[in-house]
Amino acid sequence: MGMNSLNWLGGKRFMLAVISASLSALLLSGCDDATEEVVQKEVTLSPCFWVGPYNIDHPERNFAYPDTGANYWHAGYKLPSGAKLTLNGQYPYARYMSLNSYRLDTSPASSLTDQNIVPDLGSFNPYLQGAERQLSPRDFTIEIAQGEPDGEGAPNTLYDYVNSGDKSVLLYRIYVTDEGRDGLGDVPLPAVELTLESGEVLVGEQACSALQVDTDNLSIPLVPAQTYQQVRANPAVEPAHNPAVWRAAYNGTFGFQCAFLGRCDGMPERQVTFYANADNQYVSTFLNNDFGAVAVTRGKLPSVPRTLTSVPTYDERDSQLRYWSICQNEYYSQAVTACLFDEELTLDEDGYYTVVTSLLADKPTNATNECGHNYLPWTEQGDGFGRVIEGGENRLNEALLIVRNMLPKEDFPQAIQNTSMPGDEYAVMGDYLPTTEYMSTEEFESLGCSQ
Repeated sequence: MGMNSLNWLGGKRFMLAVISASLSALLLSGCDDATEEVVQKEVTLSPCFWVGPYNIDHPERNFAYPDTGANYWHAGYKLPSGAKLTLNGQYPYARYMSLNSYRLDTSPASSLTDQNIVPDLGSFNPYLQGAERQLSPRDFTIEIAQGEPDGEGAPNTLYDYVNSGDKSVLLYRIYVTDEGRDGLGDVPLPAVELTLESGEVLVGEQACSALQVDTDNLSIPLVPAQTYQQVRANPAVEPAHNPAVWRAAYNGTFGFQCAFLGRCDGMPERQVTFYANADNQYVSTFLNNDFGAVAVTRGKLPSVPRTLTSVPTYDERDSQLRYWSICQNEYYSQAVTACLFDEELTLDEDGYYTVVTSLLADKPTNATNECGHNYLPWTEQGDGFGRVIEGGENRLNEALLIVRNMLPKEDFPQAIQNTSMPGDEYAVMGDYLPTTEYMSTEEFESLGCSQ
């Protein structure tokens, strides 16, 4: 989940309507024989802590610009005064996993990423360079601490950035599970253990009850419908350009001002909202098929550690990023239509990709992997305004492409993370910044096959 948008119009500020939610996930710790019975009990009882998965297969949870290469779970809870919350988990069989906490504006507050989570004694972390990825046991333990860290945070500790009595919001993510594995990477959801101020330890339903955990889905932070309609009523407002303009994401207010009001200058704060992943940064472009039935996006793919086929050893020595993807989205509803992640792409001999997006009726016959091209279908309901606003009308000619860069290496200066001001995207990213041009179906078909 990620990206942002939102909210200034004519000097009047429209605030994001956000209802805190939460997400977390962890997994179970396998230990010695003395604790085996407790571990089994936690596996059985802890799912009450989670809501999810959030993914394209669950339309009611397809929002906040999710990535189809990932699965997400959320937990929302209130920590009793003086209590201690522990999560016992297992590293999934996957490319990546993390846990994020969130502020009230849905921006990331604190995060723990797989490589930074120390395994339990006698267990293995499969995300370290050279690690055997299939080894077990693969258990870890995380403490959730209230508030903010005083200086450097403690090991294996996630800080919730809330005050006593307020609701905490956590998100647990797993990207690119190994082929043949389930969405959780073939490990159970995390087990929750709550130690009360009295010293009493609660697990399962008892812990969830004491934590007042969420049972409903996260609420969607939306651009206020009246604001959006007022801005879009001006026929001069067109967020898409020809040729397309790719911009880095900074924050909701700036993103909305730039796209719809043309105010793209200044030095905006980079604080991406919409439950974004702290390990990701984003560039995006608005599309409009009035400029051409087919939008053709090209760029150079950064190298990543390959894990999809259950490779035995984790090796990122030659990688530039941990993960890369391109997604076709509905701007207003935040729904994803389809994504392609790094290992799914067909590339040319120089490592460049071509991604074609169009309505299915306009799909070129040569927009196939066999011809060296990748295809994403156009958004199902355009900008998706009518998907979530009763009586609203979808702008079916519009769409939004988003590219993610996750965890760049220090020696990869062309990552999105190294952009620092609006307009510097090409100077920083060079060939790694996508370019998009419009064509007719016939014009693209005339290019033939590149393979």
